[in-house]
Amino acid sequence: MVKQKVYRKHIQLTDFQIKKLYELSEFDGVDPAEHAMRAIDAYLKSKKTDVPVKSQAQIRTKVKDQSNDPQIEGAVWLSGTVNQYEFSALILKTPAKTAMEKSRISKLSIWDPAIRKATNNFIGACIVNYDRGWDIRPSRRAEVYYHPVKALLDEFIASHQ
Repeated sequence: MVKQKVYRKHIQLTDFQIKKLYELSEFDGVDPAEHAMRAIDAYLKSKKTDVPVKSQAQIRTKVKDQSNDPQIEGAVWLSGTVNQYEFSALILKTPAKTAMEKSRISKLSIWDPAIRKATNNFIGACIVNYDRGWDIRPSRRAEVYYHPVKALLDEFIASHQ
């Protein structure tokens, strides 16, 4: 039996497939992760699983809760919604090396609450997860939700300098 590795949510690659991705990357200089994302997107598109992409005008972000982090002085947790998804972010008092783009956003998760409830698996429900580094980068489909949330967080940071 061939051992499989999880490469992207619900998609598993064998060691042989991963080796081929790296060989292709050595040939053309493109990151193996980019090759994998392109192949997965092409596969999903061929299966006609594409969901219509929402325009920015259809995306609604809303902060529902704001609370101080009891363990990190000056840090604030923000939580809210972006259309059918929920998000949570940890905003630090000062920029940090491990924060997103060396800013003040230390953690950011965007997830589907229906999947989280059905599976009782937080990471499995995430479409985006940054926890002092990228765990789940925004896919092309998730970018439409990620960018408005990031803009909302940047706006919060700017107003709390």
